Amino acid sequence: MENRKFGLGVIICIFNKELSKILLLKRSEEKRRKNNADWGNVGGRVELGEKLIDACLREAKEEIGIDLDPAKVRLLEIKETPFLTEIFHALHFVYATVIDENSEIILNFNGCNESEEYRWFELTHLPNRTLDSTEDLIKLNKIAKEKFLRDD
Repeated sequence: MENRKFGLGVIICIFNKELSKILLLKRSEEKRRKNNADWGNVGGRVELGEKLIDACLREAKEEIGIDLDPAKVRLLEIKETPFLTEIFHALHFVYATVIDENSEIILNFNGCNESEEYRWFELTHLPNRTLDSTEDLIKLNKIAKEKFLRDD
């Protein structure tokens, strides 16, 4: 297939300080239909010439109005999806950070309407229809705990 495309993306798992909850965004109706999922992490495409960490900071600011501290963002894994769509090969860099659960969240800070609501979910009570599977979210939480506890 000569019309295949390749892209880089970032996903940012945002946990509370105890790493017992994850912040998920309920995506717009259009995105829910397209992805066959209701809830997802902050994230998006890496722009040409943009460093991965800068993409994380930009996406967090655009989607939830939070200025993340780059010193508190950790790479968890790299996820390759050769057929994200029929013609699209994606490479996602999955990061994590920790913020206060009482931080003010401003959805769609950049004016786009990507998300309808946000919610903190206990890792033991995740919603149905998440973009990443429950098993993946729990695995990412475990990796984040190891990385953040090692830093203390």
